[in-house]
Amino acid sequence: MIQPRTSLAFLIVALVISGYLFLNSDYFTAAALEWTGLVLLEEEQLNEYIGFQPTNVLYLDKGQLVRRLEEHPWVEKASVKWAWPNRIAVTVEERLPLAWVRRGSDVYVLDKNGALMTPPRQLPVLELPEVVNAAVDSSAQLKAAARVLTAVPPSIVGILAKWDAGTRSLVTKSGVEILIGDLESLEAKFVLLEELWKDLASQGAEPLVIDLRVPKSPVVRLKQR
Repeated sequence: MIQPRTSLAFLIVALVISGYLFLNSDYFTAAALEWTGLVLLEEEQLNEYIGFQPTNVLYLDKGQLVRRLEEHPWVEKASVKWAWPNRIAVTVEERLPLAWVRRGSDVYVLDKNGALMTPPRQLPVLELPEVVNAAVDSSAQLKAAARVLTAVPPSIVGILAKWDAGTRSLVTKSGVEILIGDLESLEAKFVLLEELWKDLASQGAEPLVIDLRVPKSPVVRLKQR
């Protein structure tokens, strides 16, 4: 005759084994990661970068996964969440590409922090403005370029062709030179630029040079017709 204590022990062992088998079953296995926030990067790229394999979500080290992702040169920030029972949601904040820079025969992308990075293969680099006459080994010049380009109003960004670090001027795709001068009062200068640009457009005038070096006394030179 089986004693009550023995029966209880068998029951506990059976429950432990059942629990172990359940927690290690495919029910908790994530076959893939669910990515959000990707624009320049692709899921396949990042899966390969982190070496993802189907995994039991209960054993996933979310902190380690975040750290690995944030080591990727184009990932500025990442977060990982687990959703019952076997979903792993990964949110990625990519670095913001501002411009492209030529170094010898190579092309790099400048981000908002002034860092140079190899562009993702799917980024149409040449659609970004170019940074010219800047010492690519000078972090100060690269950060200054990033500071200017980050401050440029969205309405102007799309028409820019380049930032000339030598003359401290922006040049549009139509050849308009916008002289910025020193990098003080950038916000005020760009507010003024938007106002001048709208006024000129409403008048049908084509500027050749917009000089914002002295914001209180802007100078506009028009194209000769």
